[in-house]
Formats: sequence, structure tokens, C-alpha cells
Amino acid sequence: MQRRIQLVLMVIALQSACGIARATPSLMEQLPVSSRFRCLNCHTTQSPVAANAELNPFGNAFKDNASRWDEKLARAGADGDNCTNGFELGDENGDGKLEDAKLTEERDNPGEPGCALQLKDETWQALKQLFR
Repeated sequence: MQRRIQLVLMVIALQSACGIARATPSLMEQLPVSSRFRCLNCHTTQSPVAANAELNPFGNAFKDNASRWDEKLARAGADGDNCTNGFELGDENGDGKLEDAKLTEERDNPGEPGCALQLKDETWQALKQLFR
């Protein structure tokens, strides 16, 4: 009987742990795309578990925004690399739809600095004029 109780408690503990693990994919689905960096979009490690689930700057910003992707989060730049979160995730206006239908993965990681400089349309047009 003692062994049976231990087994039941172990199953309950595993179910609870799995419930926590299932939260991550549902949160990833909130982002416009999360195929290339997956967990690294929000965490400091690719395979976070309770012991090492530290959030990066974008993960903290996402959490502070009620774990919701929207215009406010898209227009911000969580990692300080001169690129907006929306540019890095391919949805600059935060409507949940990719700006370019051909885009299948993030342009860069919104939680780590290092993005190539994001050019606004008017800046790009001005640069093109210089080379005509």
C-alpha cells in the first residue's frame, strides 16, 4: 500500500511538471514566429526547466506585457540593439501577422543584442537615391 501511494504521488508530481512545461509552447504561439530561436526568444537557455528558466530582456518585456504580442511590444526594442522587437520577429505593427509572407523564421533574436541596423522606409529610400 505504501508503494502504491508513492507511485500515485510521483504521477501527480510529473503531471504538475508537465503542465508547467506545456505553458511554453502556448506562449510561443503568441509570437508571430518562433521557429529559429524557439525558447531563446524569451529565455537565456534553449531548453529551460524550472531550475534555469531565466528570462532574457525580451522575455521580461513579454511577461510584463501580460505575455501578449501587440503593437506596444512590437514597437519596443527590448534588447537595446536599435532594432524593434517587431522587426526582429517579422511583425513590425504587432498585429500578429508577418509583414512578409515568405518569412519563415525570425530575422534576429529579440532577446539578444546584435541585430543588423533596421532601416525605416524613408531612410532606405534616401539611401537608394544616393546611388541613382
